[in-house]
Amino acid sequence: MKARIILLVGMLTALAGSCIPSLFPLYTEKDLVTDERLEGTWDGGDNGIWVIERLDRTPDKGLFNPDWSPRDKPGWSPADEKKTYRLMAYEVSEGDTLEAEFVLHMLVLDGQYYLNYYPEDYELDHGFLSWHMIGANNFSKVKVTEDSLSLSFFDPSYLEELIEHNRIKISHIRHDNGILVTAGTKELQKFVIKYGNEEDAILEPDIFKRI
Repeated sequence: MKARIILLVGMLTALAGSCIPSLFPLYTEKDLVTDERLEGTWDGGDNGIWVIERLDRTPDKGLFNPDWSPRDKPGWSPADEKKTYRLMAYEVSEGDTLEAEFVLHMLVLDGQYYLNYYPEDYELDHGFLSWHMIGANNFSKVKVTEDSLSLSFFDPSYLEELIEHNRIKISHIRHDNGILVTAGTKELQKFVIKYGNEEDAILEPDIFKRI
């Protein structure tokens, strides 16, 4: 997966297809967990190589710091009590190796394990354009063993169908690239808990093998 930043909203292109971007994360602090098996280097075949390590994100300079610019990014420090991971995702496109950096969190909802992804670093060379960019969260179910990582993303077409048939009321906006969920974390969690075990709501899993 790699970050694709577009005007006004940041979108993530999912490994197996599309995904459901959200302004707010799927987790609260009390939902977070860690798993040592998550760390390491993973080979996803056509989906590229992922490197996951346990680190903590440090604050950026802050908007009101006189030296701040929209290109400033938070840094990383060794893990302490916070349950944060860094994901480096590498892909090959037309012979070039592309990389993207994400803040990664593992959480448990109703007995199910999920990952929440948020783009941390991406290529954006136009200074004025960078002022108009907002990152979006993405999430997937996850099953991790010593040797494999299975990721199951929610199918955006299923969400589209629920909304069109008035079967669900979840805060969202429509734009040229589909639906952006604007629901707060609690509302988002209710959706995930309700539909997380619906077969039609989940895309086929993407499998990564430990290197």
